[in-house]
This record gives sequence, C-alpha cells and structure tokens, in this order.
Amino acid sequence: MRKLVVRGLTALVLLAVIGNLRGQNAGGSGARTVEDFRLEGVAIWQCQCPAYGCPCQQNGLPTHGMCHASDFAHIEKGRYGKVSLDGLNVVMVGNLVDGKPDRLFATLYVDKAATPEQSDALARIVEYMNDLANQPPVPFRRVKTVPITFHESPDQTEYAVDIPAILQEKALLKRNKSGRPQFTMPAMDLWGNTVHNADNVKFTYNDSEAGQRWDYSGHYTNLKYFDVTKEMYAEQQMLGEHGDNSGKWTQKQLEIIRRQGLEGK
Repeated sequence: MRKLVVRGLTALVLLAVIGNLRGQNAGGSGARTVEDFRLEGVAIWQCQCPAYGCPCQQNGLPTHGMCHASDFAHIEKGRYGKVSLDGLNVVMVGNLVDGKPDRLFATLYVDKAATPEQSDALARIVEYMNDLANQPPVPFRRVKTVPITFHESPDQTEYAVDIPAILQEKALLKRNKSGRPQFTMPAMDLWGNTVHNADNVKFTYNDSEAGQRWDYSGHYTNLKYFDVTKEMYAEQQMLGEHGDNSGKWTQKQLEIIRRQGLEGK
C-alpha cells in the first residue's frame, strides 16, 4: 500500500511539474524559481548526426535539419537545496535542436527510483538548464516516471542506458595510452563545456505515447564527466548560454573557451 501511495504522489508531483514546465517554457520564468544545486556524474548525448561530426555541439545547426536526440545524465552525487539526488538518472528525448523552433519537442523521463521530492527537483533542474542553455528552449510535452538503468564498465570505456521497451543506448569511449579520453572538444552542452566523442553502438527509441520511433545506432554520441552548479549558469559560464546557431563560436563563447583553457581540447 505504501508503494502505491508513493507512486500516486510522484504522479501528482509530475503532473504539477509538467504544468509548470509548459508555462515556464512559454514565459521563460523558470530560471528565477530554482534552488541552489550541484550535480556530479556522467552524461551521454546521442543523436542522428554523423558519427564524430555533430555541428550542434559547436554552435551549428543539425546535419538533417532537426536533431532527434537523447540527453541522459547519471548523477553520482548531487543535491537540490537540501534534497539529495545521489544515484538517480534523468533523460530528455526528442527533437532537441532545430532551426525551426516550432518543430522542437521533448519527453522528460525521470528515474522511478526517485521520491516525489527528488522527481520534482530533477525536473526543475533540467528545465532550468534547458531554459538557459538551449536557444530557443525545447518545450516539454510530457514528463514520465520510468525505471532507468545505467551501466559503466570498471575501465570507464563501455556505457549503457536502458528504459525497458522505450530507450536503449550503448556507447564505447576510446582512451589513449595514458588513459584519457581520446577525442575531447569544447561543446555546447547542458552538463558542461567539454565532451568526449565516442562510438555509438546502439541508439533505439520507441515511445507510442510520444508518437516517436527511431534507430540511430552508429550515428553521433558523446560522453562527459560533469560537475555542474546553478552558480555556473547564473554567472553565464556555460557555452550553451551564448549560442546563436551561426556555425562558429560567438565572441562570448571564445572568451569562455580562452578563460577556461579549452582551446587545446
């Protein structure tokens, strides 16, 4: 009975959150209502762009006009205000980058293991980052609570994400002789300013409620090990906050790249 009550509360919380997200996407007010947060973990981006060649990462528009993509994050250690987010997962899937804003859409999947308070925190954080770092912000059509499984191999080269019957991802990260990721570059990303390009082994998605189904296995993927805070966004330290989809870095982005020592990455 207790589990049923908790699930019911989670559903009610997410219904309220999605209403708030829709209003904030339209009005851009989400950035003013988010508590302080810090998140550390691993994130994976997969999309339909060519392998090792996604122009969206460096202020360009998608190769195919739209960008069917998944933006996943595993939070190893995190907090939102006083709410612990350790060990939780969250992923946004949809058309996440597009030169035609009316075609943008996303479903936000929140870890079933989260409490109602944690679910609310995860949704608010992602919306906050989306509102500031995606121009224009991607509108959320729905928020769903689902079981999300994340796997990282001991040598940090194999990664997998699974939402049963909905999303399956697998990526391989190449490392050089010193053990560092082989392909690193500055990038516009919700979770940080650098990404490591990787091999996309599997990227399949099928959600009948969202009306979307695709298989972009073998296309583009990247990983990043993030440590992101609300302060970084508030102080406009993120490359994504200064994009214009021109295909080249803006002056403000170049300043951030120089200041953070990202030129050689």
